Amino acid sequence: MKAKIQAKVPAVYRYSTLLVIVIPALLYISALRLGFVYFDDDILVLSNYEKISHLSNLGRAFHSDAFFANLSPYYRPFQNVSLMFDAAFGGKAPLFYHLSNIGYHVLSCVSLLWLLGLLGFSKPKSLVATLIFAVHPVMGHAVLWIPARGDLLVTLFGILSCSFFIRFLKEGKMYYLALQVVCLAGAMFSKESAVLLPFLFLFYLVLTKQKLFNTGKLIMYASWGAVMVFWYYLRYISIDHRNDSQVGVHAILKNIPFIPEIVARVLFPFDLPVTPVFTPAYTFAGIIGIILIIVFMLTRKGEKNVPLILFGAIWFLGFCFPNMFVRLNSADDNFEYLLHRTYLPMVGFLIMFLSAAPEKWFNLQRRLNNIVIGSFLLLLSVFSIYQQGKYLDGPSYWGSAIRYMPEKSWFHYYMGRYYFKQKDNVRFEQCLNEAERHKSYAEFKYQLGMIYFADRKSYDTAYRYFSQAFKQGYGDPEGRANFIALCLESSADYFQKGEYGKAVKRCEEALNNDPGNADAAYNLGIYLVNNGEKQRAASMWMRAIRLKPDQTRAYRSLSLYYRYDAKKADSADWYAREYNKHGGKENLISFEK
Repeated sequence: MKAKIQAKVPAVYRYSTLLVIVIPALLYISALRLGFVYFDDDILVLSNYEKISHLSNLGRAFHSDAFFANLSPYYRPFQNVSLMFDAAFGGKAPLFYHLSNIGYHVLSCVSLLWLLGLLGFSKPKSLVATLIFAVHPVMGHAVLWIPARGDLLVTLFGILSCSFFIRFLKEGKMYYLALQVVCLAGAMFSKESAVLLPFLFLFYLVLTKQKLFNTGKLIMYASWGAVMVFWYYLRYISIDHRNDSQVGVHAILKNIPFIPEIVARVLFPFDLPVTPVFTPAYTFAGIIGIILIIVFMLTRKGEKNVPLILFGAIWFLGFCFPNMFVRLNSADDNFEYLLHRTYLPMVGFLIMFLSAAPEKWFNLQRRLNNIVIGSFLLLLSVFSIYQQGKYLDGPSYWGSAIRYMPEKSWFHYYMGRYYFKQKDNVRFEQCLNEAERHKSYAEFKYQLGMIYFADRKSYDTAYRYFSQAFKQGYGDPEGRANFIALCLESSADYFQKGEYGKAVKRCEEALNNDPGNADAAYNLGIYLVNNGEKQRAASMWMRAIRLKPDQTRAYRSLSLYYRYDAKKADSADWYAREYNKHGGKENLISFEK
Protein backbone atom coordinates (compact mmCIF):
# COMPACT_ATOMS: atom_id res chain seq x y z
CA MET A 1 0.00 0.00 0.00
CA LYS A 2 1.43 3.37 -1.01
CA ALA A 3 2.03 5.94 1.69
CA LYS A 4 -0.18 8.98 1.51
CA ILE A 5 1.77 11.98 0.27
CA GLN A 6 1.20 15.00 2.49
CA ALA A 7 0.87 18.31 0.65
CA LYS A 8 3.65 20.71 1.49
CA VAL A 9 2.46 23.83 3.29
CA PRO A 10 3.89 26.92 1.56
CA ALA A 11 6.54 28.70 3.65
CA VAL A 12 4.61 31.94 3.53
CA TYR A 13 1.84 30.32 5.58
CA ARG A 14 4.17 28.54 7.97
CA TYR A 15 5.88 31.84 8.82
CA SER A 16 2.78 34.04 8.65
CA THR A 17 3.07 35.20 12.29
CA LEU A 18 6.72 36.11 11.77
CA LEU A 19 5.83 38.06 8.63
CA VAL A 20 3.11 39.94 10.50
CA ILE A 21 5.70 40.93 13.12
CA VAL A 22 8.62 41.76 10.87
CA ILE A 23 6.90 43.68 8.05
CA PRO A 24 5.21 46.43 10.14
CA ALA A 25 8.29 46.62 12.42
CA LEU A 26 10.55 47.26 9.42
CA LEU A 27 8.05 49.64 7.86
CA TYR A 28 7.87 51.85 10.94
CA ILE A 29 11.41 51.49 12.30
CA SER A 30 12.31 54.81 10.68
CA ALA A 31 9.56 56.45 12.76
CA LEU A 32 11.93 56.25 15.74
CA ARG A 33 13.57 59.43 14.42
CA LEU A 34 10.33 61.38 14.77
CA GLY A 35 9.81 63.99 17.45
CA PHE A 36 6.74 65.58 19.00
CA VAL A 37 4.33 67.33 16.63
CA TYR A 38 2.89 69.57 19.37
CA PHE A 39 -0.66 68.41 18.89
CA ASP A 40 -1.70 67.01 22.28
CA ASP A 41 1.55 65.02 22.57
CA ASP A 42 3.23 68.05 24.17
CA ILE A 43 0.40 68.19 26.72
CA LEU A 44 0.21 64.44 27.44
CA VAL A 45 3.97 63.99 27.70
CA LEU A 46 5.87 67.25 28.17
CA SER A 47 3.37 69.32 30.18
CA ASN A 48 2.35 66.31 32.27
CA TYR A 49 5.85 64.91 32.65
CA GLU A 50 5.99 65.47 36.41
CA LYS A 51 2.85 63.33 36.72
CA ILE A 52 3.68 60.55 34.27
CA SER A 53 7.34 60.25 35.29
CA HIS A 54 6.40 58.76 38.68
CA LEU A 55 4.95 55.26 38.68
CA SER A 56 3.50 56.10 42.10
CA ASN A 57 0.85 58.02 40.12
CA LEU A 58 -0.50 54.83 38.52
CA GLY A 59 -3.56 54.89 40.77
CA ARG A 60 -4.18 58.54 39.94
CA ALA A 61 -4.49 57.62 36.26
CA PHE A 62 -7.73 55.81 37.07
CA HIS A 63 -9.43 58.79 38.69
CA SER A 64 -8.25 61.52 36.30
CA ASP A 65 -9.24 62.44 32.79
CA ALA A 66 -6.97 61.76 29.82
CA PHE A 67 -5.00 64.97 30.45
CA PHE A 68 -4.62 64.58 34.22
CA ALA A 69 -6.65 67.76 34.57
CA ASN A 70 -10.24 66.63 35.24
CA LEU A 71 -11.35 69.25 32.73
CA SER A 72 -12.28 67.04 29.76
CA PRO A 73 -14.81 64.23 29.11
CA TYR A 74 -12.09 61.82 27.93
CA TYR A 75 -11.31 58.92 30.26
CA ARG A 76 -8.32 56.81 29.14
CA PRO A 77 -6.36 55.54 32.14
CA PHE A 78 -4.54 52.74 30.30
CA GLN A 79 -3.27 55.30 27.82
CA ASN A 80 -1.77 57.29 30.68
CA VAL A 81 -0.42 54.16 32.35
CA SER A 82 1.34 53.21 29.11
CA LEU A 83 2.81 56.72 28.88
CA MET A 84 4.04 56.38 32.46
CA PHE A 85 6.04 53.28 31.56
CA ASP A 86 7.41 55.11 28.51
CA ALA A 87 8.49 57.99 30.75
CA ALA A 88 10.06 55.59 33.24
CA PHE A 89 12.28 54.06 30.53
CA GLY A 90 12.71 56.91 28.06
CA GLY A 91 12.26 60.18 29.96
CA LYS A 92 11.15 63.10 27.82
CA ALA A 93 12.81 61.86 24.63
CA PRO A 94 10.18 61.01 21.97
CA LEU A 95 11.96 57.84 20.82
CA PHE A 96 10.52 55.47 23.43
CA TYR A 97 6.97 56.79 22.99
CA HIS A 98 7.19 56.11 19.25
CA LEU A 99 8.77 52.71 19.90
CA SER A 100 5.83 51.78 22.11
CA ASN A 101 3.32 52.85 19.46
CA ILE A 102 5.08 50.63 16.92
CA GLY A 103 5.09 47.75 19.41
CA TYR A 104 1.37 48.07 20.11
CA HIS A 105 0.68 48.17 16.35
CA VAL A 106 2.68 44.96 15.83
CA LEU A 107 0.79 43.27 18.67
CA SER A 108 -2.52 44.40 17.16
CA CYS A 109 -1.50 42.88 13.82
CA VAL A 110 -0.58 39.54 15.43
CA SER A 111 -3.87 39.54 17.36
CA LEU A 112 -5.82 40.33 14.19
CA LEU A 113 -4.20 37.40 12.39
CA TRP A 114 -5.37 35.13 15.23
CA LEU A 115 -8.89 36.60 15.29
CA LEU A 116 -9.40 36.16 11.55
CA GLY A 117 -8.39 32.52 11.85
CA LEU A 118 -10.83 32.02 14.72
CA LEU A 119 -13.60 33.53 12.60
CA GLY A 120 -13.00 30.80 10.07
CA PHE A 121 -11.06 32.60 7.36
CA SER A 122 -8.38 30.64 5.54
CA LYS A 123 -4.68 31.25 6.19
CA PRO A 124 -4.20 33.09 2.88
CA LYS A 125 -7.13 35.41 3.53
CA SER A 126 -6.11 36.03 7.15
CA LEU A 127 -2.49 36.73 6.22
CA VAL A 128 -3.21 39.10 3.33
CA ALA A 129 -5.85 41.03 5.27
CA THR A 130 -3.55 41.38 8.28
CA LEU A 131 -0.67 42.62 6.11
CA ILE A 132 -3.00 45.20 4.55
CA PHE A 133 -3.88 46.33 8.07
CA ALA A 134 -0.19 46.38 9.00
CA VAL A 135 1.03 48.61 6.15
CA HIS A 136 -2.02 50.63 5.14
CA PRO A 137 -1.30 54.40 5.31
CA VAL A 138 -4.64 55.12 7.03
CA MET A 139 -3.38 53.07 9.98
CA GLY A 140 -0.23 55.18 10.02
CA HIS A 141 -1.75 58.12 11.89
CA ALA A 142 -2.44 55.87 14.88
CA VAL A 143 1.13 54.58 14.82
CA LEU A 144 2.93 57.86 14.12
CA TRP A 145 0.91 60.19 16.37
CA ILE A 146 1.73 59.50 20.03
CA PRO A 147 -1.69 60.59 21.43
CA ALA A 148 -3.37 57.90 19.30
CA ARG A 149 -2.10 55.44 21.90
CA GLY A 150 -5.66 55.00 23.13
CA ASP A 151 -6.77 53.75 19.69
CA LEU A 152 -3.88 51.29 19.51
CA LEU A 153 -4.69 49.91 22.95
CA VAL A 154 -8.47 49.74 22.51
CA THR A 155 -7.96 47.89 19.23
CA LEU A 156 -5.43 45.47 20.70
CA PHE A 157 -7.59 44.68 23.73
CA GLY A 158 -10.77 44.70 21.62
CA ILE A 159 -9.39 42.14 19.18
CA LEU A 160 -8.12 39.95 22.02
CA SER A 161 -11.43 40.20 23.86
CA CYS A 162 -13.30 39.13 20.72
CA SER A 163 -10.82 36.28 20.16
CA PHE A 164 -11.20 34.89 23.69
CA PHE A 165 -14.97 35.34 23.37
CA ILE A 166 -15.01 33.08 20.30
CA ARG A 167 -12.71 30.54 21.98
CA PHE A 168 -15.06 30.47 24.97
CA LEU A 169 -18.06 29.89 22.70
CA LYS A 170 -16.28 27.04 20.94
CA GLU A 171 -14.73 25.30 23.94
CA GLY A 172 -16.70 26.56 26.95
CA LYS A 173 -13.56 26.78 29.12
CA MET A 174 -13.89 29.31 31.91
CA TYR A 175 -10.33 30.57 31.67
CA TYR A 176 -11.14 31.83 28.16
CA LEU A 177 -14.06 33.72 29.66
CA ALA A 178 -11.77 35.18 32.34
CA LEU A 179 -9.27 36.30 29.69
CA GLN A 180 -12.08 37.74 27.59
CA VAL A 181 -13.39 39.82 30.51
CA VAL A 182 -9.88 41.03 31.43
CA CYS A 183 -9.28 42.16 27.84
CA LEU A 184 -12.72 43.79 27.72
CA ALA A 185 -11.77 45.81 30.80
CA GLY A 186 -8.43 46.67 29.15
CA ALA A 187 -10.24 47.97 26.07
CA MET A 188 -12.74 50.03 28.07
CA PHE A 189 -10.03 51.60 30.21
CA SER A 190 -8.11 52.44 27.02
CA LYS A 191 -10.85 54.35 25.21
CA GLU A 192 -14.56 54.96 25.75
CA SER A 193 -15.68 53.46 22.43
CA ALA A 194 -14.96 49.97 23.83
CA VAL A 195 -18.21 50.18 25.79
CA LEU A 196 -19.85 48.97 22.55
CA LEU A 197 -17.93 45.66 22.54
CA PRO A 198 -20.45 43.69 24.65
CA PHE A 199 -23.23 44.73 22.26
CA LEU A 200 -21.07 43.65 19.31
CA PHE A 201 -20.59 40.24 20.94
CA LEU A 202 -24.36 39.91 21.42
CA PHE A 203 -24.86 40.64 17.71
CA TYR A 204 -22.37 37.87 16.94
CA LEU A 205 -24.40 35.41 19.02
CA VAL A 206 -27.59 36.39 17.21
CA LEU A 207 -26.04 36.40 13.73
CA THR A 208 -24.44 32.98 14.21
CA LYS A 209 -27.70 31.61 15.68
CA GLN A 210 -26.25 30.49 18.98
CA LYS A 211 -28.09 29.99 22.24
CA LEU A 212 -28.34 33.22 24.16
CA PHE A 213 -28.87 31.67 27.58
CA ASN A 214 -27.09 28.94 29.47
CA THR A 215 -25.05 28.91 32.66
CA GLY A 216 -21.80 29.95 30.98
CA LYS A 217 -23.39 32.78 29.05
CA LEU A 218 -25.21 34.11 32.10
CA ILE A 219 -21.88 34.25 33.92
CA MET A 220 -20.43 36.01 30.88
CA TYR A 221 -23.19 38.62 30.78
CA ALA A 222 -22.85 39.23 34.53
CA SER A 223 -19.09 39.71 34.09
CA TRP A 224 -19.63 42.22 31.31
CA GLY A 225 -22.12 44.10 33.46
CA ALA A 226 -19.72 44.21 36.41
CA VAL A 227 -16.91 45.59 34.25
CA MET A 228 -19.20 48.22 32.71
CA VAL A 229 -20.54 49.37 36.10
CA PHE A 230 -17.03 49.56 37.57
CA TRP A 231 -15.77 51.48 34.52
CA TYR A 232 -18.75 53.83 34.55
CA TYR A 233 -18.30 54.65 38.23
CA LEU A 234 -14.59 55.43 37.90
CA ARG A 235 -15.20 57.48 34.77
CA TYR A 236 -18.05 59.38 36.44
CA ILE A 237 -15.89 60.54 39.35
CA SER A 238 -12.92 61.36 37.13
CA ILE A 239 -14.12 63.53 34.24
CA ASP A 240 -15.64 66.94 33.70
CA HIS A 241 -19.45 66.81 33.50
CA ARG A 242 -20.12 70.31 32.26
CA ASN A 243 -22.53 70.54 29.35
CA ASP A 244 -20.61 70.69 26.13
CA SER A 245 -22.21 72.15 23.02
CA GLN A 246 -19.72 70.16 20.94
CA VAL A 247 -21.31 66.76 21.64
CA GLY A 248 -24.72 65.30 20.85
CA VAL A 249 -27.06 64.40 18.01
CA HIS A 250 -26.33 67.64 16.15
CA ALA A 251 -22.66 66.61 16.04
CA ILE A 252 -23.56 63.20 14.59
CA LEU A 253 -25.68 64.80 11.87
CA LYS A 254 -22.88 67.15 10.86
CA ASN A 255 -20.35 64.32 10.96
CA ILE A 256 -22.29 61.96 8.69
CA PRO A 257 -19.68 62.45 5.92
CA PHE A 258 -17.17 60.75 8.24
CA ILE A 259 -18.22 57.28 7.08
CA PRO A 260 -17.93 57.81 3.31
CA GLU A 261 -14.79 59.92 3.84
CA ILE A 262 -12.88 57.19 5.67
CA VAL A 263 -14.04 54.61 3.12
CA ALA A 264 -12.58 56.88 0.43
CA ARG A 265 -9.34 57.25 2.42
CA VAL A 266 -9.10 53.45 2.70
CA LEU A 267 -9.68 52.99 -1.03
CA PHE A 268 -7.51 55.94 -2.13
CA PRO A 269 -4.77 56.16 0.54
CA PHE A 270 -2.21 58.33 -1.21
CA ASP A 271 -0.87 61.61 0.21
CA LEU A 272 -3.22 61.58 3.19
CA PRO A 273 -3.69 64.81 5.16
CA VAL A 274 -2.65 64.83 8.82
CA THR A 275 -5.71 66.89 9.75
CA PRO A 276 -8.38 66.05 7.18
CA VAL A 277 -11.54 68.02 6.55
CA PHE A 278 -14.70 66.97 4.76
CA THR A 279 -14.52 67.63 1.05
CA PRO A 280 -17.19 67.02 -1.61
CA ALA A 281 -14.76 65.01 -3.73
CA TYR A 282 -13.85 62.50 -1.02
CA THR A 283 -17.39 62.33 0.34
CA PHE A 284 -18.68 61.55 -3.16
CA ALA A 285 -15.88 59.03 -3.80
CA GLY A 286 -16.71 57.34 -0.50
CA ILE A 287 -20.42 57.13 -1.34
CA ILE A 288 -19.59 55.55 -4.72
CA GLY A 289 -17.20 53.15 -2.96
CA ILE A 290 -19.88 52.11 -0.45
CA ILE A 291 -22.39 51.54 -3.25
CA LEU A 292 -19.90 49.40 -5.20
CA ILE A 293 -19.06 47.35 -2.08
CA ILE A 294 -22.76 46.72 -1.37
CA VAL A 295 -23.44 45.77 -5.01
CA PHE A 296 -20.43 43.44 -4.97
CA MET A 297 -21.65 41.70 -1.82
CA LEU A 298 -25.24 41.41 -3.01
CA THR A 299 -24.31 40.02 -6.39
CA ARG A 300 -21.67 37.59 -5.15
CA LYS A 301 -22.78 34.01 -5.59
CA GLY A 302 -21.39 30.94 -3.95
CA GLU A 303 -18.76 31.42 -1.28
CA LYS A 304 -19.82 34.25 1.00
CA ASN A 305 -20.56 34.27 4.68
CA VAL A 306 -23.59 36.51 5.24
CA PRO A 307 -23.48 36.45 9.08
CA LEU A 308 -19.83 37.51 9.05
CA ILE A 309 -20.54 40.19 6.45
CA LEU A 310 -23.15 41.64 8.79
CA PHE A 311 -20.84 41.21 11.80
CA GLY A 312 -18.08 43.11 10.00
CA ALA A 313 -20.50 45.84 8.93
CA ILE A 314 -21.78 46.25 12.50
CA TRP A 315 -18.17 46.36 13.79
CA PHE A 316 -17.25 49.00 11.20
CA LEU A 317 -20.31 51.22 11.63
CA GLY A 318 -20.54 50.68 15.40
CA PHE A 319 -17.01 51.93 16.04
CA CYS A 320 -17.41 54.78 13.57
CA PHE A 321 -20.35 56.09 15.60
CA PRO A 322 -18.43 57.26 18.73
CA ASN A 323 -16.07 59.24 16.51
CA MET A 324 -19.06 61.16 15.14
CA PHE A 325 -20.43 62.11 18.55
CA VAL A 326 -18.11 65.13 18.91
CA ARG A 327 -17.73 68.10 16.60
CA LEU A 328 -15.57 71.05 17.59
CA ASN A 329 -17.23 74.46 17.63
CA SER A 330 -14.27 75.59 15.54
CA ALA A 331 -14.60 72.72 13.02
CA ASP A 332 -15.34 75.06 10.11
CA ASP A 333 -11.86 76.54 10.55
CA ASN A 334 -10.19 73.43 11.96
CA PHE A 335 -9.88 69.70 11.32
CA GLU A 336 -13.16 67.78 11.09
CA TYR A 337 -11.93 64.28 11.79
CA LEU A 338 -8.67 62.45 12.39
CA LEU A 339 -7.43 59.31 10.67
CA HIS A 340 -6.39 57.44 13.82
CA ARG A 341 -10.12 57.00 14.50
CA THR A 342 -10.20 54.58 11.56
CA TYR A 343 -7.89 52.11 13.31
CA LEU A 344 -10.52 50.06 15.18
CA PRO A 345 -13.31 50.32 12.53
CA MET A 346 -10.82 49.02 9.93
CA VAL A 347 -10.97 45.59 11.56
CA GLY A 348 -14.70 45.38 10.79
CA PHE A 349 -14.11 46.62 7.25
CA LEU A 350 -11.62 43.79 6.63
CA ILE A 351 -13.93 41.15 8.15
CA MET A 352 -16.74 42.36 5.91
CA PHE A 353 -14.54 42.33 2.81
CA LEU A 354 -13.02 38.88 3.48
CA SER A 355 -16.47 37.38 4.06
CA ALA A 356 -17.48 38.17 0.47
CA ALA A 357 -14.19 37.99 -1.42
CA PRO A 358 -13.52 34.78 -3.40
CA GLU A 359 -10.81 32.51 -2.02
CA LYS A 360 -8.98 32.38 -5.36
CA TRP A 361 -7.97 36.03 -5.01
CA PHE A 362 -5.75 35.10 -2.07
CA ASN A 363 -4.09 31.96 -3.40
CA LEU A 364 -0.42 32.80 -2.94
CA GLN A 365 0.66 29.71 -4.84
CA ARG A 366 -0.36 31.42 -8.08
CA ARG A 367 2.32 33.68 -9.53
CA LEU A 368 -0.13 36.30 -10.77
CA ASN A 369 -1.68 36.58 -7.29
CA ASN A 370 1.77 36.95 -5.75
CA ILE A 371 2.61 39.75 -8.15
CA VAL A 372 -0.68 41.60 -7.65
CA ILE A 373 -0.80 41.22 -3.85
CA GLY A 374 2.92 41.91 -3.44
CA SER A 375 2.72 45.02 -5.63
CA PHE A 376 -0.34 46.24 -3.75
CA LEU A 377 1.32 45.81 -0.34
CA LEU A 378 4.50 47.45 -1.64
CA LEU A 379 2.53 50.43 -2.93
CA LEU A 380 0.75 50.82 0.41
CA SER A 381 4.10 50.63 2.18
CA VAL A 382 5.57 53.38 -0.02
CA PHE A 383 2.61 55.63 0.78
CA SER A 384 3.05 54.87 4.49
CA ILE A 385 6.76 55.72 4.42
CA TYR A 386 5.95 58.99 2.66
CA GLN A 387 3.47 59.83 5.42
CA GLN A 388 6.15 59.53 8.09
CA GLY A 389 7.90 62.71 7.01
CA LYS A 390 4.81 64.73 7.96
CA TYR A 391 5.25 63.69 11.61
CA LEU A 392 8.90 64.70 11.99
CA ASP A 393 8.20 67.70 14.23
CA GLY A 394 5.74 70.56 14.75
CA PRO A 395 6.64 72.56 11.60
CA SER A 396 6.49 69.41 9.44
CA TYR A 397 3.11 68.39 10.82
CA TRP A 398 1.39 71.77 10.78
CA GLY A 399 3.18 72.82 7.60
CA SER A 400 1.61 69.78 5.94
CA ALA A 401 -1.82 70.70 7.33
CA ILE A 402 -1.47 74.26 6.05
CA ARG A 403 -0.39 73.10 2.59
CA TYR A 404 -3.60 71.08 2.30
CA MET A 405 -5.90 73.76 3.69
CA PRO A 406 -4.15 77.17 3.98
CA GLU A 407 -7.48 78.90 4.73
CA LYS A 408 -7.98 77.01 8.01
CA SER A 409 -7.17 79.59 10.68
CA TRP A 410 -6.59 77.06 13.46
CA PHE A 411 -3.81 75.33 11.53
CA HIS A 412 -1.85 78.59 11.58
CA TYR A 413 -2.58 78.94 15.28
CA TYR A 414 -1.31 75.42 16.01
CA MET A 415 1.85 76.16 14.05
CA GLY A 416 2.30 79.30 16.14
CA ARG A 417 1.71 77.33 19.31
CA TYR A 418 4.71 75.18 18.41
CA TYR A 419 6.88 78.29 18.16
CA PHE A 420 5.48 79.54 21.46
CA LYS A 421 6.62 76.32 23.12
CA GLN A 422 10.06 76.96 21.60
CA LYS A 423 9.99 80.50 23.10
CA ASP A 424 10.00 82.06 19.63
CA ASN A 425 7.36 84.74 20.15
CA VAL A 426 8.23 86.55 16.91
CA ARG A 427 7.13 83.58 14.80
CA PHE A 428 4.28 82.88 17.20
CA GLU A 429 2.91 86.38 16.58
CA GLN A 430 3.31 85.97 12.81
CA CYS A 431 1.29 82.75 12.89
CA LEU A 432 -1.37 84.32 15.11
CA ASN A 433 -1.73 87.30 12.77
CA GLU A 434 -2.04 84.90 9.82
CA ALA A 435 -4.71 82.95 11.71
CA GLU A 436 -6.53 86.20 12.50
CA ARG A 437 -6.39 87.13 8.82
CA HIS A 438 -8.46 84.07 7.93
CA LYS A 439 -10.88 84.22 10.85
CA SER A 440 -10.69 85.76 14.30
CA TYR A 441 -11.18 83.65 17.43
CA ALA A 442 -11.06 84.65 21.09
CA GLU A 443 -8.13 82.27 21.64
CA PHE A 444 -6.04 84.11 19.05
CA LYS A 445 -6.73 87.50 20.64
CA TYR A 446 -5.87 86.16 24.07
CA GLN A 447 -2.55 84.67 22.92
CA LEU A 448 -1.61 87.94 21.20
CA GLY A 449 -2.36 89.65 24.49
CA MET A 450 -0.06 87.23 26.29
CA ILE A 451 2.79 88.02 23.91
CA TYR A 452 2.50 91.75 24.60
CA PHE A 453 2.01 91.20 28.33
CA ALA A 454 4.50 88.50 29.27
CA ASP A 455 7.17 89.02 26.62
CA ARG A 456 7.10 92.70 25.72
CA LYS A 457 5.52 94.36 28.76
CA SER A 458 3.43 96.45 26.38
CA TYR A 459 0.51 96.69 28.77
CA ASP A 460 -1.91 98.84 26.78
CA THR A 461 -1.67 96.61 23.69
CA ALA A 462 -2.01 93.49 25.83
CA TYR A 463 -5.03 95.00 27.61
CA ARG A 464 -6.70 95.73 24.27
CA TYR A 465 -6.21 92.15 23.04
CA PHE A 466 -7.41 90.66 26.34
CA SER A 467 -10.52 92.83 26.28
CA GLN A 468 -11.30 91.78 22.71
CA ALA A 469 -10.83 88.11 23.66
CA PHE A 470 -13.27 88.37 26.56
CA LYS A 471 -15.81 90.15 24.37
CA GLN A 472 -15.56 87.23 21.93
CA GLY A 473 -16.33 84.81 24.75
CA TYR A 474 -12.92 83.67 25.98
CA GLY A 475 -13.56 82.09 29.37
CA ASP A 476 -10.53 80.04 30.35
CA PRO A 477 -9.85 80.43 34.12
CA GLU A 478 -6.12 80.77 33.50
CA GLY A 479 -6.86 83.55 31.02
CA ARG A 480 -8.85 85.43 33.63
CA ALA A 481 -5.97 85.04 36.11
CA ASN A 482 -3.50 86.41 33.57
CA PHE A 483 -5.80 89.36 32.87
CA ILE A 484 -5.88 90.17 36.59
CA ALA A 485 -2.08 89.93 36.70
CA LEU A 486 -1.91 92.30 33.71
CA CYS A 487 -4.16 94.81 35.47
CA LEU A 488 -2.04 94.71 38.62
CA GLU A 489 1.27 95.02 36.77
CA SER A 490 0.04 97.80 34.50
CA SER A 491 -1.48 99.74 37.43
CA ALA A 492 1.88 99.60 39.20
CA ASP A 493 3.55 100.80 35.99
CA TYR A 494 1.13 103.74 35.72
CA PHE A 495 1.80 104.59 39.37
CA GLN A 496 5.55 104.67 38.80
CA LYS A 497 4.98 107.04 35.87
CA GLY A 498 2.82 109.31 38.01
CA GLU A 499 -0.38 108.53 36.07
CA TYR A 500 -2.42 107.97 39.23
CA GLY A 501 -5.87 108.13 37.62
CA LYS A 502 -4.96 105.34 35.18
CA ALA A 503 -3.40 103.33 38.00
CA VAL A 504 -6.64 103.61 40.00
CA LYS A 505 -8.82 102.57 37.06
CA ARG A 506 -6.68 99.56 36.12
CA CYS A 507 -6.37 98.35 39.73
CA GLU A 508 -10.13 98.70 40.20
CA GLU A 509 -10.59 96.38 37.24
CA ALA A 510 -8.31 93.81 38.85
CA LEU A 511 -10.27 94.00 42.10
CA ASN A 512 -13.62 93.73 40.31
CA ASN A 513 -12.42 90.52 38.66
CA ASP A 514 -10.89 89.19 41.88
CA PRO A 515 -12.83 90.69 44.83
CA GLY A 516 -10.93 88.60 47.35
CA ASN A 517 -7.48 89.90 46.38
CA ALA A 518 -6.17 91.66 49.51
CA ASP A 519 -3.00 92.91 47.78
CA ALA A 520 -5.04 94.52 45.02
CA ALA A 521 -7.21 96.27 47.65
CA TYR A 522 -4.12 97.57 49.44
CA ASN A 523 -2.47 98.81 46.24
CA LEU A 524 -5.68 100.53 45.16
CA GLY A 525 -5.61 102.42 48.47
CA ILE A 526 -2.09 103.68 47.73
CA TYR A 527 -3.10 104.82 44.24
CA LEU A 528 -6.23 106.55 45.59
CA VAL A 529 -4.20 108.50 48.16
CA ASN A 530 -1.91 109.78 45.46
CA ASN A 531 -4.94 110.60 43.35
CA GLY A 532 -6.34 112.74 46.17
CA GLU A 533 -9.05 110.29 47.29
CA LYS A 534 -7.93 109.65 50.88
CA GLN A 535 -11.28 108.52 52.31
CA ARG A 536 -11.71 105.88 49.61
CA ALA A 537 -8.12 104.85 50.20
CA ALA A 538 -8.83 104.18 53.87
CA SER A 539 -11.84 102.06 52.98
CA MET A 540 -9.64 99.98 50.62
CA TRP A 541 -7.06 99.38 53.36
CA MET A 542 -9.83 98.30 55.73
CA ARG A 543 -11.06 95.93 53.03
CA ALA A 544 -7.53 94.54 52.64
CA ILE A 545 -7.42 93.83 56.40
CA ARG A 546 -10.80 92.08 56.28
CA LEU A 547 -9.55 89.90 53.46
CA LYS A 548 -6.13 89.31 54.98
CA PRO A 549 -5.90 90.10 58.70
CA ASP A 550 -2.09 89.95 58.73
CA GLN A 551 -1.85 92.64 56.03
CA THR A 552 0.76 94.71 57.95
CA ARG A 553 1.10 97.39 55.29
CA ALA A 554 -2.60 98.20 55.55
CA TYR A 555 -2.37 98.66 59.37
CA ARG A 556 0.57 101.02 58.88
CA SER A 557 -1.20 103.06 56.20
CA LEU A 558 -4.36 103.40 58.33
CA SER A 559 -2.30 104.44 61.38
CA LEU A 560 -0.61 107.16 59.36
CA TYR A 561 -3.91 108.18 57.79
CA TYR A 562 -5.67 108.70 61.16
CA ARG A 563 -2.62 110.39 62.74
CA TYR A 564 -3.40 113.66 61.04
CA ASP A 565 -6.96 113.81 62.34
CA ALA A 566 -7.01 114.91 66.01
CA LYS A 567 -10.41 113.33 66.49
CA LYS A 568 -9.11 109.93 65.30
CA ALA A 569 -5.95 109.70 67.45
CA ASP A 570 -7.25 106.61 69.23
CA SER A 571 -7.75 104.91 65.89
CA ALA A 572 -4.20 105.82 64.90
CA ASP A 573 -2.89 104.22 68.11
CA TRP A 574 -5.03 101.10 67.61
CA TYR A 575 -3.78 100.53 64.05
CA ALA A 576 -0.20 101.20 65.20
CA ARG A 577 -0.54 98.48 67.85
CA GLU A 578 -2.10 96.08 65.32
CA TYR A 579 0.74 96.85 62.98
CA ASN A 580 3.29 95.80 65.61
CA LYS A 581 1.17 92.79 66.66
CA HIS A 582 1.22 91.47 63.09
CA GLY A 583 4.97 91.72 62.74
CA GLY A 584 5.53 95.36 61.78
CA LYS A 585 9.04 96.54 62.77
CA GLU A 586 8.73 100.30 62.20
CA ASN A 587 8.28 102.55 65.26
CA LEU A 588 4.97 104.31 64.64
CA ILE A 589 4.70 107.34 67.00
CA SER A 590 1.08 108.09 67.77
CA PHE A 591 -0.48 111.55 67.55
CA GLU A 592 -0.14 113.40 70.88
CA LYS A 593 -3.31 115.02 72.22
